[in-house]
Amino acid sequence: MRDLDMPFTTKLSAALGHPRRLVLIVLAVAVMMGAGTAAAETLDRLSSAAVVDGPIPAGAVGDPSRAYPFGASVTDVAAYGYVEEEFFFSGHTPAGPYTSRMLVRRPADPAKFSGTVVTEWQNVSNNFDLDCLWARSADHLLRSGDAYVAVDAQTVGVDHPDTGLTAWNPQRYDRLRLPAVGTFVAEPAAYEIFGQALRQVRSPDGVAPLGDLTVKQQLVTGCSQSAAALTIYANTVGPLYGAVDGYLLTALSTASIGPATPSAALPQPVAGAAGVPVLQLNTETDSAQFRPPDTDRYRLWEVAGTTHSDHDAQTYLEAVARRDLGREPTPYPCAAPPLSRIPFRNVQNAALDAVKSWARGGPAPAVQPQMDYAADGTVLRDRYGNAFGGIRLPEFAVPVATNNRDNSGGDVCSTLFGRSVPFTSDELHALYPTRQDYLTRFEQATTAAVDSGVLLPGDARDSVDAARASAAIPE
Repeated sequence: MRDLDMPFTTKLSAALGHPRRLVLIVLAVAVMMGAGTAAAETLDRLSSAAVVDGPIPAGAVGDPSRAYPFGASVTDVAAYGYVEEEFFFSGHTPAGPYTSRMLVRRPADPAKFSGTVVTEWQNVSNNFDLDCLWARSADHLLRSGDAYVAVDAQTVGVDHPDTGLTAWNPQRYDRLRLPAVGTFVAEPAAYEIFGQALRQVRSPDGVAPLGDLTVKQQLVTGCSQSAAALTIYANTVGPLYGAVDGYLLTALSTASIGPATPSAALPQPVAGAAGVPVLQLNTETDSAQFRPPDTDRYRLWEVAGTTHSDHDAQTYLEAVARRDLGREPTPYPCAAPPLSRIPFRNVQNAALDAVKSWARGGPAPAVQPQMDYAADGTVLRDRYGNAFGGIRLPEFAVPVATNNRDNSGGDVCSTLFGRSVPFTSDELHALYPTRQDYLTRFEQATTAAVDSGVLLPGDARDSVDAARASAAIPE
């Protein structure tokens, strides 16, 4: 499936090839959106509410008729007492009228709702919708009783001639239309479409996408390209639309486009403009030698040994593409085995809970150590190639493999996938003379990660159970 990943590196490299270019994009989009108009005119435009229609009738997920929502959850939501529904919503932007869609996953029983809805800007880097956060953290959201909404805001997810919604099922999605003005993250209508969706999720006028659920807080998230889009959103119309209590932005820095160093954290401007808590969560692929300082409204966490796309995310992506597009994965031409096995999802789960508490007025998440860098901006590494510094999950702090951002071989190997290469038997024996040595150190590292706020107790138990069941270290 490597062909599906190419648009990301091509587009992101062009858009974010220099850290200052993001600022230029923000300014350009602001102009396109009419930032220079009178305040009264702007507020009048934002006062118009989208009209929601649905839920749209759906057949069995995976049926050859395709009479179901594209990108329906791979995780079985019904097993958790949830329902999944699709809604269309229509409105107006200065670029023209639109009709888009949102996917809703919520507890069927309002009494089991946590009060938090997590709304994600769908990632379209593969030319079709991918719910990045859900791909890694679905089980955590479902166990927590949170509602989840995925919003289509960009044209490529709707209009791509091969994999867009209208091509995938013309009958189901014939009504969908987005203004074709701009491209990639410079689509001015996308930001107003997203803002109008957030309002309807938080305070519905007419059809309520979340049914009888009462929302107490709405957290907004996006990964990679979508994190760049949310940066622009939060710095332009986001504060005018409101309805956001906190942001969790993942996997974006200048390093995301390739190995060039030194690297800088993106999005930098969000913390000051958003007016609500912002937690930026990056993989080692997205490491940032230059980063904005942590403040009472901004945190940046970097997770050592993790990669922009890892085994969890790619497995989910491939399942969607196999079921909905009939595409089987093909081997990646990487020089080393790709895709980190360090569970980035576990820190993402902890980050979600941290932002929830922070947005309710609780303490800011703990400041975490940044990656260690050489003078030339490269990440410092141990003899095995594993990074120094950063958040160190037990699977990385007590390693059985090299997991890092470096690889080669073309396509996305060197930019997004990194490597995961198991240690040899001799290396393992040198590190852990006995299996009990390994388990003792692993349990100590697990306790340290929980104490530092980057690993939830439930995920910690799962990690320890997996280590005990692992055959990597023989008796």
